[in-house]
Amino acid sequence: MTPMSRYPVFYCSTEAVDAGFRPVEAADAYEAEQIVQREHPGAVTASLSERVTNEEEIRRLFMAWLEKV
Repeated sequence: MTPMSRYPVFYCSTEAVDAGFRPVEAADAYEAEQIVQREHPGAVTASLSERVTNEEEIRRLFMAWLEKV
């Protein structure tokens, strides 16, 4: 079995007017984004390295990413 890691995943859905981020347990960043895309169909997603764990840093990066989406 592949070891799981926790990846912060950002999502933004213009259809549902919804955006946010959450940690996702997955084998890799690609799988983490797929999980979020299933929960938020049509959403644009991005993930951070599993090494990024500081909540303030994640929030700052999310806001910067959201301005570009």
